Amino acid sequence: MDTGRRLPLPALLLPLACAALAQRSLTEKQRACLLPPDDGPCRALVPRWYYDRHTQSCQEFTYGGCYGNANNFLTFDDCEKNCWTIKKVPKLCRLEADGGPCRSYLRRYAFNLSSMRCEEFIYGGCYGNGNNFRDLQSCVDHCLPERTGPLLCYSPKDEGLCSSSVPRYYYDAKTKSCKEFKYTGCGGNANNFVTETDCYNVCRKGTQKPRINKPMSVSRRKIMRKLIKKPQMYNQKS
Repeated sequence: MDTGRRLPLPALLLPLACAALAQRSLTEKQRACLLPPDDGPCRALVPRWYYDRHTQSCQEFTYGGCYGNANNFLTFDDCEKNCWTIKKVPKLCRLEADGGPCRSYLRRYAFNLSSMRCEEFIYGGCYGNGNNFRDLQSCVDHCLPERTGPLLCYSPKDEGLCSSSVPRYYYDAKTKSCKEFKYTGCGGNANNFVTETDCYNVCRKGTQKPRINKPMSVSRRKIMRKLIKKPQMYNQKS
């Protein structure tokens, strides 16, 4: 006879729902752009482009001609078209999380370039690197610069119409921070998140494509240099 305590169905489904939300935070194209370059096992010398998550730019590499991964584009323009939505983050935030050699057990946050999120890790208490924040908000403030978020993030806090008391988070546009509130279980609006992390990751994202300076080819640079030295003159007719 099974005498073990069984969790109610909502408690079992909640972690799965949170995991699904986390997976949707990046599109399939964005996840491909964050893969490391892979030239594959073959030996051809095919010029291709990949998005370098550490330099935050599209770089040329030599593809072997077979296998590899999806971070592989025919041209610079193809790479930029697919990967421009990847957020630019400070250099310090591109470092790998480092727990250090000591044996303390300190909960800290680091920015993860693979998921483009601030995530918890265990810090040993000494050494490590600068990608180490005491709390989630400090990590978000430093590694995810202020950008215009979705309209739902500007909706006022709405506790709903029912009588439950469910801990949730909403984005406060005035203080630019995520705050906890008690959700009654029904009604309300979309400014309602299961975790503080979900709140920050949704409401600190930008949607405007930045202006990109395309690398100039060698031949184009030579032509431009000649034009600068010898500007073309036009005779004005009287």
